[in-house]
Amino acid sequence: MHESFHFFLSAKLAWKDLKNEPILSLCSILSIVSVLAPLIVIAGLRVGVLTSIKQTLLEDPHVREIVNVSNRSFSFNDLKNISDRKDVSFLIPRTRTLAASLFIEKDQKNSNGRQLMLIPTANKDPLLQINSSKSLFIHYNDEIVLSASAAIYLHIHKGDKVIAYLNRFFQNTKQQIKFTLTVVAIAPQSATEKNAAFVSLPLAVAVEMYQDGIQEWPQKLNDFQIPKNMIYAGFRLYADQLTDVPVIDKDLRHKNIDIVSRAGDVNGLLSLNYRLSLLFILIASLGGGGLCISLGAGLWANTERKHKSLALLRFNGFSAFDLICFPIIQSFILTSCGIMISFIGAIGAGLLVNHLFKDILPQNHVLILLDHWLIITTIGLTWAGSFIVSLLSGNRASRIQPWEGITAL
Repeated sequence: MHESFHFFLSAKLAWKDLKNEPILSLCSILSIVSVLAPLIVIAGLRVGVLTSIKQTLLEDPHVREIVNVSNRSFSFNDLKNISDRKDVSFLIPRTRTLAASLFIEKDQKNSNGRQLMLIPTANKDPLLQINSSKSLFIHYNDEIVLSASAAIYLHIHKGDKVIAYLNRFFQNTKQQIKFTLTVVAIAPQSATEKNAAFVSLPLAVAVEMYQDGIQEWPQKLNDFQIPKNMIYAGFRLYADQLTDVPVIDKDLRHKNIDIVSRAGDVNGLLSLNYRLSLLFILIASLGGGGLCISLGAGLWANTERKHKSLALLRFNGFSAFDLICFPIIQSFILTSCGIMISFIGAIGAGLLVNHLFKDILPQNHVLILLDHWLIITTIGLTWAGSFIVSLLSGNRASRIQPWEGITAL
């Protein structure tokens, strides 16, 4: 008997077969939902917890920060070699700690001044980042950005002029200069808790060189240029990604550079991600295995129950491949329905859990997060698993011979 391929007819018959047995079809779909929906919620919980921790770390600009502890001698080329690394997003030299401060007051009438630590800064400084695309920036040497605590103590606002005093002992004589600086901005509270002023690198270098007696104070501060042979006491750098912090930390320590970083916190996050991933893989494997067995058993049983009907199809010209497609199409339909209902249930559960924990979690953080990668992966793996188990039933159906349907006539 001549056999030909009847895919669309097989698909139509597979669909009608499911419709003719709605109770069995519904039970198959619910068995998929009972396993898949909890797995989606658990996966969303893992993603939500890790994302929340990562967001908390990213919101702290100091997490990616690496600063050398003790004063050392770094040339411009030494620091350039570090800043040229692909995993370093920002690096600014640092002057000697004892020569990095200024006494600043709002005006001479009010003697309520304070000694402020000087922090060199430059464009795109993560500490002065306002949002993902904008950061505070100092254009001239006579401009500064005050820390929030210093601004509150000195009662200073953006745009105010302040007077800076710089003292030194030179040739057994105490000398003092004073000059005016402009406060161009107030740094975010997260930048630093210290009483500090963010200044241009040339201003910080000028302060250090004046206190060391290397040169006199420049007549025009904005015209001051850093000497080419300048030696810096240290640096402040920021890793490009959180995962880069442990790598940079390890490399710098191998070069005998004493540094302070949050590599331990980042390693803790990576370790938590690894352990949660293993836990989820274990749970998903057990649940997914049970889902495949349940779906495969149902399809196999359906093939055995419809043995004579499938034999009649073979007798009427359906090919073995047509019968292979029969359980595959049914598996695809049942799985798609199960996936749809599972995601509806998981989304509902996620909204409920996030609502219950909204007062505990930080703002804009969630406990269960169903991102697009989780959705794509879930759909892909579920379809792949159902396809594999349906092939087993399809293989059984393909071995049904046309003559087996004669007894059904």
